[in-house]
Amino acid sequence: MAGIIDLLSNNSDVAFTPDGLRKLAEPRESREAPSKPTEFQIHRLSARLGAEQIDDVVRRYRAGESARSLATESGVAPSALLRLLRERNVVVRQQVVTSEQDQTMARDYGAGMTMAELEEKHGLSHGAVLRALHRMGVEMRAKAPRRKGN
Repeated sequence: MAGIIDLLSNNSDVAFTPDGLRKLAEPRESREAPSKPTEFQIHRLSARLGAEQIDDVVRRYRAGESARSLATESGVAPSALLRLLRERNVVVRQQVVTSEQDQTMARDYGAGMTMAELEEKHGLSHGAVLRALHRMGVEMRAKAPRRKGN
């Protein structure tokens, strides 16, 4: 190891660079084989989905479907889909949790329902349920220990 460090230091007479050493460490056949161009996934959502699918998503969102369900169906992140909708001047809905929902969730949580059950019952995200419970001053239960995978 000391020999390699000495070779890489500025005091060495031999001009080895870290990149040069990596090239020497590669198997000969990989150095001689022509390299294939790297294929990158297109990140622009409009190029990935296509005009027809985007028009369909916009139409369905305006008709009342959730951005999360449309994103899941389209195979994209909800945040990317929302950005796409905003780029197309679609007014993005903000789901408002009413004070009645806050009270119901607090009561149900106090009665023993889990966060996941509250999320499903009210059709809200984990964060929305958590914020509602915090607004109501609910003391959160300790998390259950995670089970080890089989």
